Order: sequence, then structure tokens, then C-alpha cells
Amino acid sequence: MEPATLPFDTALDAALRRWEHYGRPGLPDGGFSLGRPPGRQRRGIYRPDTGEAVLEPDGHILRMAPSPDGRHIALQLADRADENADLAILDVASGGLRRYPDIPCRYDPMVWDTGSRTVELVTGVPGRLYSLDVTTGRLATTAVAADARVRIFPGGRGRTLLAESRPGRPTRLRDRATGADLATFPAIVRVLPLGDDVLVNDGTRLHLLDPGSGTERWSWHDPTVRVTALAANGAEVLIAGVRAGRSVLIRLADGRPSVDRPVTHRSNPAVASDVSADAGRFHVLVEGPALPPRVVLAENLLTAADSAGPTPATVARTRRHNVLADDGTPVPVTITSPARLDGPAPLILTCYGGFGVPSLPVFEPTVPAWIEHGGRYAIAQLRGGGEHGSAWRDAGRGPRKARGVDDLVCVARGLVDAGYTRPEQLVIVGASHGGVLAVSCALAAPGLCAGVVSTAAPLDLLNLRAHPLGHRWISEFGDPDVPDDRDRLRRISPLHRARIFPSGARLPRFLGIVLEADSRVASDDTHAVVDALRRAGGDAALWCAEGTGHGSNRLDSLHRLGATVLAFAATTTSAHHTASTTTRESIHHP
Repeated sequence: MEPATLPFDTALDAALRRWEHYGRPGLPDGGFSLGRPPGRQRRGIYRPDTGEAVLEPDGHILRMAPSPDGRHIALQLADRADENADLAILDVASGGLRRYPDIPCRYDPMVWDTGSRTVELVTGVPGRLYSLDVTTGRLATTAVAADARVRIFPGGRGRTLLAESRPGRPTRLRDRATGADLATFPAIVRVLPLGDDVLVNDGTRLHLLDPGSGTERWSWHDPTVRVTALAANGAEVLIAGVRAGRSVLIRLADGRPSVDRPVTHRSNPAVASDVSADAGRFHVLVEGPALPPRVVLAENLLTAADSAGPTPATVARTRRHNVLADDGTPVPVTITSPARLDGPAPLILTCYGGFGVPSLPVFEPTVPAWIEHGGRYAIAQLRGGGEHGSAWRDAGRGPRKARGVDDLVCVARGLVDAGYTRPEQLVIVGASHGGVLAVSCALAAPGLCAGVVSTAAPLDLLNLRAHPLGHRWISEFGDPDVPDDRDRLRRISPLHRARIFPSGARLPRFLGIVLEADSRVASDDTHAVVDALRRAGGDAALWCAEGTGHGSNRLDSLHRLGATVLAFAATTTSAHHTASTTTRESIHHP
């Protein structure tokens, strides 16, 4: 089969490269930071005060944990972008790196002892606690509960704690040394020391416990806030969260809010995407659609508005717009436009809408590159996401999963009605869970949009277990082996909708992107959707992003991916700059 082609716009590509140059710095952690400085291809470890490189590996670092004395750093290092890593120990002084291929890990918490001699972690496969003495190289292993998910956390006063989670049961927090239960929670998201005590985030409420007795010293809960990150320093806690779809920073002192304010930059929405405590100070990673991420002192954001530091020339404005869903519920959309643009324009609409994950206006180089190209970029906060509280999240999960698709259909129509774009200028884009909603939405109503892009998405909802992590999605979508669930899933499954699309109706152009190193989502569904749309007479293509996975990726891989999506959107909406020159780049069909 002959490969399809897409025009490659040199001006659009150059804009993308300019914005990619800003990189993504890491927050200080124990005197080091894990991030990607400007112009670097991969994440590495650096000294935040000087920018000096400590380690720039060929592989992908999933996680790091510096020892308390700063002499060693425990790493989770993957050779490929498939997120399957093994433990490695870096000697900071010599630069020596020792890998332990028999200790598999995948974002698992790692805990050092107070003497900086031993690092411990629990891995799910084969379900063992590993204890490594970095001085002697001695490795000890202990079997953990085979029927539970077990994680290890620092517990204050030199203790380590184990969190044991079993389906349908509360999560137990145990003292590893004594085996005593300290407390139970509906879930445990994170545990970290706060002075001599231990702070527990159960996903809804923060609890401060005495690690010896389990006595609760205080608890904090704000039903309007979804906590996305937190850090502890002395008696204070810094929270990055989401309230009413907006990023907020909250500082707690002795369990009570002392500061609570939204995050903005130049009167535009901005996002505090992470926080840390290092050397006695709180730090925040702040960003926006056209605001490259940067690390700032939390005090600057908590005491003065719009204090995220110098930025590139303003090319965009970001505003919020509410679209009424078919049941009358306002669905917020964040829209970034060229600074002086009025009237309809080519528009990329994206979403996530699942697993309680907030969709916020963070920095992606494709956004300002598209804005420079004259287009708009919109992020829809659909029900099922984590932007507006637990009721919002529950309204779009399980048996109510179709609600997110319906919301997205209404958003697409609402943006047209409000004059932001036209159907022939609209491209809907989604990745992973967002790709499911994007394709289902685009095929729900003929003529809704000009094109749709799906990246690494499970597009056959009747075959979820065929994916490497599909068993974890049953609670989000429903169980295709249960008759009632299967009927509901069939009605919104993108593959099913592709196969029954009305004869003679105008199909949107479709680009299905699969990731070569994806360890979460198999590619078969995307192949099947491409085949079904072609049989219906549609323009459908599939592109494989080589060397790219669901997690951390090289900059060159991300560039190819972003350039491909933008080129598709540009050709689909006829948004080329007439003065640009073009070449041709192949997109290979299955």
C-alpha cells in the first residue's frame, strides 16, 4: 500500500522548535533536580543552584531519590521509553553508576534510611521489598503480601511505613519495623514526613499522624479543592490544587490555611504543576499555555500576584468560556488565542476527561507554535475529570462514561456557536483516555468537525483486557464481560462507531498515532479504526511514533510527534501560511 503524505510547513516547524528550546526544569529535591534544561534531549539530574550536570544518561530516568547526605542518588532508569526501569545507584562524587537489572521498578517510591546507607523499595512484580546497602552492595529481599499493592514511605523519626491496598478494602498504613497498624484510610496517595510526624494524603483529606501511636494531630479537608501536589517543611505544608477548574496554591500552618490564592500570570490563567521543599524553602513549578515552565520560590507567588518571573514576548491570551451541555450544565473550556485575533479561526480542541485527572492550561510547545500559526487551542474540562470535585468526576465514570463524550460534542458545537471557529476549521485531538472521547465524539455527529487525532488510545472498548494495562481501566469504563456494561460500552466505543457510521455522511479526516514503545496501550485498536473508516470511504491514516512511549520521551521524539499533529491540523483546516515553503513527509498506513 502506498504511503500517504502530509505537507510539512517550515514556518510551523520552526515555531515548534523555538518553543521546545525552553525545556522543562525540575524542582529542587535534596540539592538536586530532575528535569530537561533548554536544548537537551532527555531529562537528567542537575544542581539547581548552578545548573551543573550530575548525570545525563542515554536512558530515561523515571524517578530519583537523593540520599540524606547527598552522596548517592537512587534512580529508576529505563533503557527505552516503555517505562520499564530497573534500580540504579549514582555515586555523586565519582559519577559511577551501578545498575541492578534484577530489581524492576516503575515509579515505585524509594526510601533511604537516615544514615544514607540503605535504600528500600517495593516492586509489584514479583511482589518483594528490596533493601540495598550501597556501601557493601548487599541486597536483601522480603516477600510482601501477594494479594495487595504495597508501597513504602518515609515515616518520620527514622521509621519507614508500608501502605497495603486490597480491592474493596481500606488501605492499611503499617510500621515496617514492628508490623503494627497505625491507621486505615479509604486510599493512600502519598505519605511524607512533617517534622517528627507523618502527613498522609488519602485523596480527599490530609491527616497528620504521630508515627508512634497513630494518633491524629490534625486533619484538613476542603471539598472544593483537588490536591495535585504537596510538600512539607517544618510545621508548614504547601499544596498545589485545583478549585473550580483553576490552579490554586494553599499554605497550611498547623493544619489551617494561612494563604489561599489562584495562580495567574499577567492576568492569564497559569498552573502550579508541582511543588517541593528543599533547603528550608518551598519551590513551585509554574507554567501556562504560552508561559514556559520555570521554578520560582513559593513566597513570590503567595505574596504577590503575577510574579512568575520574566517571560518571552506575549503572543497569546488565554480566557475561560462556559458551554452549556445538553442537560444544562456549564462545561468550562480554556481557550488560548493569538493576542489580537478576532473572529473564527482554525481551532484544536483537546480533552482528557477521565480518572479524576484535571485538564489544566499547562505548557506544551505545540500550543504557542499553533498560536503563532494563527490558530486557537482549547482545553475542555469534561465530566469524568478532576477539575470540579468528586461529583463532577463521578458524573463521567463507569456507567456514566457516555457523559464525557456528550459534553465534548456540546463543547465542539458551542465553540462554533460562540464564533471561535467553524466546523471545517475544527480538529479534535486526544491522547490515551482523551483519545477515546475525541474519536467517539468526532464520529457521533456527521459534520461536527473537520478532523480528529487519536494518540495511544484504547479505541475498542469491548476489548479492554487486550491492552497491557487494560485490567486497570475496568473501573473507569465498565467491564465488557458484564452484559449491561458491554451494551453501554458498545454505544460509545470508537471502533463500533466507525463501523456503523452512516453511509454517505461526511467523515472527519482521521489520524491514528501509536507509540512504538507503549507499555500501556496496544496498537491493534487504532489499526482497526483506520481500516473501518477507509471501508466507509473516509480519509484515515496511521502513524507510528518511533522510540516513543507513554511516559518520559526524548525531545526529538516529542518534536516529531508534535510536528505530525500540527501538520495534520494545518492541512485539515487549510491553515497554511501562504509564504511558507513545503516539503513532503510520509505517514505510513498499516
